[in-house]
Amino acid sequence: MYSETDSLRDDVHIRDSISSNISAPLFGETNPQTRYLQWALAIFTIVLAGTTLIVACTVGTEHNIGLHVFMSLTLIGLTITTFILALWYEEGDLHPKFLYILYSQTLLIVMFSILLFIYFGMAKKQ
Repeated sequence: MYSETDSLRDDVHIRDSISSNISAPLFGETNPQTRYLQWALAIFTIVLAGTTLIVACTVGTEHNIGLHVFMSLTLIGLTITTFILALWYEEGDLHPKFLYILYSQTLLIVMFSILLFIYFGMAKKQ
């Protein structure tokens, strides 16, 4: 029969196992292939966003300078917040679920950059 002392022993055992794992890292060690993939994706995204910002400042600015500035600031803000989240993730301050948010924000940056390239290409023709 399961008594109250058995329950207390189980609680103490659970508490001891949890407290012994507090010093363990929050995430497991990432393998080098995953780390290289993350760095390659980060470099690609930064180069694409940087190129988009250069194009935003040079192509078609004589007509819609306000819209170009607004879109550029939006891209800069999205890129900076993604970079900060990536740093926090690498330091171990974020739960592993945030990796999916980082990937989705990176995808949004790439899609937004492509959209801006299309828009600036159309603005150049006008």
